[in-house]
Amino acid sequence: MTELWPRLSFSAGMVSMRKLDDDLTQLTRAARLKHPQMTYAATGGRRIGESGVQDLADALRSVAGDHGFPDDPGKADLIRFDRVAAEHIHRTMKITAVEAANRGVWTFLAVVAMPDITQWRFSGENVERWIATDLTRHMFARLWWQAETFAMVVEGTVDYSLLRKLSESDLNQITERRSIAGVTPLARSIARVATESGVGGRRKVLRDAVPRLRRLMAFIDFSVLSDEQLDDRVRAIFREASLADPVQE
Repeated sequence: MTELWPRLSFSAGMVSMRKLDDDLTQLTRAARLKHPQMTYAATGGRRIGESGVQDLADALRSVAGDHGFPDDPGKADLIRFDRVAAEHIHRTMKITAVEAANRGVWTFLAVVAMPDITQWRFSGENVERWIATDLTRHMFARLWWQAETFAMVVEGTVDYSLLRKLSESDLNQITERRSIAGVTPLARSIARVATESGVGGRRKVLRDAVPRLRRLMAFIDFSVLSDEQLDDRVRAIFREASLADPVQE
């Protein structure tokens, strides 16, 4: 059955966030499984209670511990954490895209349930990592949506191998362009082509190819093309981008 997770409004989230300490030990102690102002969707599934929130928080703290938490992590550790955490969040939270599009769900997780993980992953004062004003940049929302976009169902099993191949730069180029990320088959095709062997200077080529594809979207409905047609079209654009910018990384 579809799950409904606790939600926290923008204003309640901001108030709660401003009360938090920067120290990770204090943030772990401040973590809570509920909030007096949290709400749920009125209908559409089964409400997740404190035990469900606890299970997710414990699992993600364990994943973080495998990647350096609570010590200062290296960039590579953080990226590896993101990939593992994305898969776990996507597998664990049995939610629809409608529920995942609700900003309050993610604000609750970042500010109330796991403020220590949020601070460890994104030290600093970037509010959008805590308050889900932009789902592509929020601590937890971006991970679920990355997994949702690039996961493939193969013989009844969810395969996350495509997501694992993508660098942080790749993900930024694809997922932070709403017109691209909003057409899931196209986003997956870009990821497949970008990770194919033989694509030199990937970051530069991808950076040039994505705007070219966005311009084509005014004339081509990529959502109706087959995977083979999409890959052929995207490869052609990548070749054009490669010729236009021959510098290799």
